[in-house]
Amino acid sequence: MFSSLERRQAAGLAYSPERQTLISVDPPLRACWSEGDFLTVYRPGTRVVLSGRTIEAQAVARLAEASGYDVIVRGQGEGGRVAADIIDPFTAVVLLHHDLDAEAAILQTALASPGFYIGALGSTRTHRRRVERLTAMAFGKDDIGRIKAPIGMFGPTRDATSLALSVLADIAAARLVAYA
Repeated sequence: MFSSLERRQAAGLAYSPERQTLISVDPPLRACWSEGDFLTVYRPGTRVVLSGRTIEAQAVARLAEASGYDVIVRGQGEGGRVAADIIDPFTAVVLLHHDLDAEAAILQTALASPGFYIGALGSTRTHRRRVERLTAMAFGKDDIGRIKAPIGMFGPTRDATSLALSVLADIAAARLVAYA
């Protein structure tokens, strides 16, 4: 089980009250009783991949680390190629750029990944421009629909800390929905 979690894969255990045994099994979708055994699933912790070197990215990184998330920060120029290996189904990708060109490579990688959350900084107007660009690049509506933009759980914020709280609350809610 621990090796699965170390590889960032879900693991399952079955407990038999009758036999008083605990064995490793394929992970169920959710904890349940099956044929007298209690099956449970363990999932890797949330990873947050942050793209950007902005004050907002710094605030999200600080709060995510304080919340116990595995945080990886990628700046402009590091590109999406690096991120492809680290975005798994338990990963949220957060794009905190003030320029659509700066986010382009990692956004394309995120859209091709199994990450459970993709959020992007910017106004509704900026997101419309983002959607136009992605549509021109042949991304479909389902792919583009994965992007949470404007990012965060609550509306526009005036400071980086409020934005960080909003983003992390949104990630936590999305993780609960994805693995409820």
